[in-house]
Amino acid sequence: MAENESDLDIVNIVIHGRGGQGAVTACEIIAEAAFLSDNFIDVHAYPSFGAERRGAPVQAYAKLSKKEKIWDRAQIEYPDIIIILDETVLNQNIASSLKKNGILIVNSDKEPEYFKSKYKLGEKIRIIIADVNDLALTKGLTIEGNPIVNTPILGLLLKCISEISIDNLIKAVQNKMDNTKIADLNIELIKEVYSH
Repeated sequence: MAENESDLDIVNIVIHGRGGQGAVTACEIIAEAAFLSDNFIDVHAYPSFGAERRGAPVQAYAKLSKKEKIWDRAQIEYPDIIIILDETVLNQNIASSLKKNGILIVNSDKEPEYFKSKYKLGEKIRIIIADVNDLALTKGLTIEGNPIVNTPILGLLLKCISEISIDNLIKAVQNKMDNTKIADLNIELIKEVYSH
């Protein structure tokens, strides 16, 4: 990632998680929030190709372009930003795919240095961590006892892409969720993670 994310014409984001965690939904919310910002000419959000099933590793993509239409819908091989919803899916191949100035966002209770050391990440890679699992469990944002982290973790993304405001992210969440109570709880957690 460039020293300032504003220097990039296209921001490529990959979300890794497990089936049922909402990686695709998170990418759709990112794309809508970026579109609402009026700072991006074109945005795309789409899942990886292949079968998805609950609990299996999955990935989803978001491409945000400031200057031109996006024609390429291929998988992103070298993202500017990687978001990890479940740290057990993170491996050396995923970590190594991050661009040398990239940003790694992880839902974890570990320190950034743990990931830098374990995955031999370069000094220019920025690592942002929050224990979103614990926050979601504490606030009761769960489905069948499992924490919902896909939306709250987007509060960390706001720290990386200044062109997307928290107001636009909130509007995208509200547009995506029919249940006002659930939307409000997600928004509360986004704000808490953002201020983390």
